[in-house]
Amino acid sequence: MEFIKFIKKYRSIVVAGLILLALAITILIVKDTVMFDESQAEYGNRLEGIDKVKVTDDQIKQIKSNLKENTKSVDVYTSGRTINIIIEVNKDTPVADAKSYAEKALETFTDEQKSYFDIETIIKNSEDKDHYPIIGYKHKTRGSYTWTRDR
Repeated sequence: MEFIKFIKKYRSIVVAGLILLALAITILIVKDTVMFDESQAEYGNRLEGIDKVKVTDDQIKQIKSNLKENTKSVDVYTSGRTINIIIEVNKDTPVADAKSYAEKALETFTDEQKSYFDIETIIKNSEDKDHYPIIGYKHKTRGSYTWTRDR
């Protein structure tokens, strides 16, 4: 009986509380259905199968050693489904030779890796601003690079 007296006495507060409770539950339901799941990985399920074609440290070392004598520096890293290769070539390296270095780096990867990853190569030369930088991009479905227009 006292509970009913309490409800009658504070009817407006009880109704307001029930409305707020219903509103809070509705907001939580809508948030869960509309908002992204923050606990999932940054790339969602797009990286499914990456463990089978992962780029190894040995492959990165091989690329660097293959290009060591013709370049100033080589950096290779992956980000999601993209392999980034940054090559800084020596002072008087012709553009055609620089592009061949990128093709040589591409030979290091397996066919499975080439068909899984997009490969982006940036070739720099700090002393030749007229012809460099050039960027090559190989989509996972293509067999070779597509290059930016020579300057």
